[in-house]
Amino acid sequence: MKKLVKLINSRLWIKVLIPVSMAVILVMTASLWYSIVSQKTFAHEQLASQNKILALAVEGGMFDALAIGDNDTVRNQFRQLNEKVQNLKVYVYDFNGVVSFSTDINAVGRTMDAYTNAEGLSDINEMLASGNASGTSLKMVTGDEGFVIKNEPILNERKCFHCHGRNREVLGGISVLSSMTAMQESIRTGRNTSIMISVAGLAVIIFLVWLIFVLLVNKKVSRVMTATSRMRQKDFTHQTMVGRGDEISHILNRINMVTGELRTTIRSIVENSHLLEASSHKMNDIAHTLDASSTEASQKASNVSAAAEEMSANNTSIATAMDDAAESMNALAAAVDEMSATVGEIARNSSESKHIIERVVDSFTDILSAVEELGVRAEDVDEVTNEIRSISEQVSLLALNAKIEAARAGDAGKGFAVVAQEITELAQDTNRSTVDADEKLVGIKTTVQELIGQVSALAGDVRTSDDAISGIAAAVEEQNVTTSEIAKSINEVSGKISEVNASVTQGAQVASEIAKDIVGVEAMSAKVQEESHTLNTGAEDLAKMAESFAKMMKAFKV
Repeated sequence: MKKLVKLINSRLWIKVLIPVSMAVILVMTASLWYSIVSQKTFAHEQLASQNKILALAVEGGMFDALAIGDNDTVRNQFRQLNEKVQNLKVYVYDFNGVVSFSTDINAVGRTMDAYTNAEGLSDINEMLASGNASGTSLKMVTGDEGFVIKNEPILNERKCFHCHGRNREVLGGISVLSSMTAMQESIRTGRNTSIMISVAGLAVIIFLVWLIFVLLVNKKVSRVMTATSRMRQKDFTHQTMVGRGDEISHILNRINMVTGELRTTIRSIVENSHLLEASSHKMNDIAHTLDASSTEASQKASNVSAAAEEMSANNTSIATAMDDAAESMNALAAAVDEMSATVGEIARNSSESKHIIERVVDSFTDILSAVEELGVRAEDVDEVTNEIRSISEQVSLLALNAKIEAARAGDAGKGFAVVAQEITELAQDTNRSTVDADEKLVGIKTTVQELIGQVSALAGDVRTSDDAISGIAAAVEEQNVTTSEIAKSINEVSGKISEVNASVTQGAQVASEIAKDIVGVEAMSAKVQEESHTLNTGAEDLAKMAESFAKMMKAFKV
């Protein structure tokens, strides 16, 4: 049963044939049934009409013989009728239903209730009572044989008055019973013939349906299956030949159109896959370059941070030295006060002051060198910030290229687009930090230039003081005159030293801020390095995906 169902489901012509055959069978069955019913009705009516004609003929044939009282002739006529016409029974009876003449000799003298059924007997009684025959014919089955009964009255006419008088209207009746065996056999034969013709016609219809499907449908369906099978096998190089414009031809045309569009699409995809693969490799190289650049920038930021910390420590040392110089100048002022007491003390103190001034000169020389070094370091930091700005601009360009490539990749590049967006934001943050560092470096460089000028001026003053102290040592006698001037100069030097000390302290603070900013730049560089690693990983994944996509596209034939 399962095999039969599977066979039916696998054959389109069988699926079409089953409902068509059912419809044909229903139509043929209805037609056959209507034909049989019509034949039976027609045969019944024909037998009834024949019985009526026969009844009238029997009545007319025996009337002349009965008119002269020749009953034997009538009996001979019925016997001949029985011999010549088979399956026919005729009964002639009086108004009491007693049979007077019949093709069945044994029925003479018996009543009609022995030869008809209740319906026929009722029809006979009504006819004898009214003198009118019923408009319908009756059926009766005797044994295995069926009969059609037609009852006709025998009326009392003028030529019968001499025997039966005038009082009775109905003298009797004639019942003709025709066998339905021949009719049924004829109907059965016609029915069997119709069934055979129907079966033969159904077989012809089945054959024609199969032939039509083979010639008009199966070949085209086979073309459709071949075309779809090629599509399933990823072969889009063929075009199916299409004939007349029926429904299946339209399907084949649609398949050809779809195949052509898919062929064009796949070619475009293959070309784009090559571009995607090349772009992924290029992006991978860019990611490697960005990784190396970010690593180098991180190292340089570390070096700048160390240099800034060293500069801050140097500034602190300078501040300490300046404090010492201030204390020395205070001691010198005290010595100048004491110089007014004794020349000898002045000479001694002058000599001491000379040595102190020499140390101060050396300290200012160191301060000047440190300040100049600070300026050089600030220039180095400026170069570092320029390099960081250049790197951030390169990162921005790389992020822009990454966005473009991610847009070309479609859904597959959404994750990569997010990474590219984060890199862009990181580059923008780095650029802003670089601008802030530039502004601070400008302030540092300005302050350093001012500090250099002040330290240079102060160094000149100290050298002048040294010359003065030398003059004091050479001519003690003039010291009393110039003692007040020396004290004044010393006070001025002390003030300058305080200013230099304040400037150095401020430089230390700025250097500390630079160190903090460089630490931030270093952290940003580390973050750029980390993001570049992520970009590198994403580029490698994209390259693998592009290679896999290219291999998958090679399976298509276009």
